[in-house]
Amino acid sequence: METIFRGQHVHIDDGFRVHAGERLGKLTRYLPLADHAIVDVRREAKGDEGRFVVQVTVSANGRFLRAEERNFDLLAALDATASALSTQAKRFKEKKLLRSERRVPKEARLPIATSEEEEEHLPPGIDLVLGRLVKMKRFTMKPMTEAEAIEQMEELGHNFFLFEDEDRDTLALLYRRRDGDYGMILPETA
Repeated sequence: METIFRGQHVHIDDGFRVHAGERLGKLTRYLPLADHAIVDVRREAKGDEGRFVVQVTVSANGRFLRAEERNFDLLAALDATASALSTQAKRFKEKKLLRSERRVPKEARLPIATSEEEEEHLPPGIDLVLGRLVKMKRFTMKPMTEAEAIEQMEELGHNFFLFEDEDRDTLALLYRRRDGDYGMILPETA
């Protein structure tokens, strides 16, 4: 896989190029048809006090995977970007495998359920929607504050958390932003 480097007001040394080649070369394990990777490096602010922004775009047979990470250390930003791309590549490969497994003869497919009696043969938590199986997850919610929701989300290691906000007496969706802070989505009545 060919690696192309572009620096915007940043000098890219040979050590960085070698490290990037090694890290991005591992992606060919999941993307054997990867043609090239473009590594864009820039700084967020002027001078030496800004964070490095590393964006990598991988072209694999007409499909593109892209990741961008920020860090004060250039190599740490590259490693985080390579890790994110690795996750995307694994997911892409799994999707591709699942697509090939979906090619099942019409006779072997599950029938589309038209009534509740026909849905009883499915395992609990699985519903048939337009011919596709969708997993339904149900859980009990106890009202909690924003601080408790953040603590629970961090404990679970998730990037988002749905909870019942006890202060507002409504559902709320808490999510982690790229800058490390949190955001919250609240429903609004019409």
